[in-house]
Amino acid sequence: MSLSTQEAYDLIRFAEAFEARLVTASDMLADRDGLEPEKEWMATALKLVRSALAPTPPLIERAKDLPELEEAREEFSFQQQNLWVDALEKLHAGITFAASSRAPVIEALFPHLKFPQLRRAPQEAVNEFAAAYERRLKSSYVSRIFAQDDFSIVRPVVDQVARAHAAWQASLSPANLPDSQTAPLRAELVSVGARLDLAVRQARLLAEAALVPLPDTFDSTGLAAKPKRRAGRGLPFGFEEMTPEASAEASAEPSGEEPREDLEIPNAESSVLPETTAAEEPAAAPAEAPPAPEVAAEAVPTEAPAEPASPEAKPARRGRKKAESKPPPETA
Repeated sequence: MSLSTQEAYDLIRFAEAFEARLVTASDMLADRDGLEPEKEWMATALKLVRSALAPTPPLIERAKDLPELEEAREEFSFQQQNLWVDALEKLHAGITFAASSRAPVIEALFPHLKFPQLRRAPQEAVNEFAAAYERRLKSSYVSRIFAQDDFSIVRPVVDQVARAHAAWQASLSPANLPDSQTAPLRAELVSVGARLDLAVRQARLLAEAALVPLPDTFDSTGLAAKPKRRAGRGLPFGFEEMTPEASAEASAEPSGEEPREDLEIPNAESSVLPETTAAEEPAAAPAEAPPAPEVAAEAVPTEAPAEPASPEAKPARRGRKKAESKPPPETA
């Protein structure tokens, strides 16, 4: 299976989450009595994933500067930002331990505790908070308090906060890797990703077999999940980025294939179109039907006018007829 650099990076991140799920499932299996073979299978699965993950932390730190791994740089910058916030929280806890939670120096250095918000704050908000922190840290009151012997445990933490902030700022601007380093780095990243893919597949099968005595545990722990493939992301192994000049030269090179005449579009001024049109016009003429009103007018025949009644004819009378008069009786 050919992997791209982005897919290899996704496999490393997925393997890290998969290893944590294996630990959860292993703890659930360890609480059951017996099941010694199943516990050995689970331990083997954990060993496979952890061995494949061992070289990934330094590799990710170097590979994040590859041009196609922008997501890796964003994640690394987010991690450095959280490490800086961790150092700030440690400094706050150290001041509380050296003095108290209501010491005036806490109000002077941290007038507004926004540590949870700082973890997901945008770059502008972080820079604004850091500038305000540096300004308060260099004030005469805070400098005098931290110089006291009671705050000796706080001074190393102040230096740790400064180093964490510098590391976060450095993560915002990636280093420009030369071409002599990008190709070997991509090859190493893809190779580690392929080994992790194999280790995760084998560990998943072992874990599924080990968790058969525990119904629904395999699905509930998330071990059945598989990494999602993202098509079109990153560069495949052995693929180098083409510069605009190289792409222009590639498009200008002849393909070596003769153009097909049946694919050519005829010119609009050719005589083929008028002849075709002229031939189609007579055939289309009989198809035209006359307007509907005229057809209706021709189809309905005109009725002959009724003949007037003759004057001699008398209308028939209605009602009962009159009785005829009887002749008078004869007398003797």
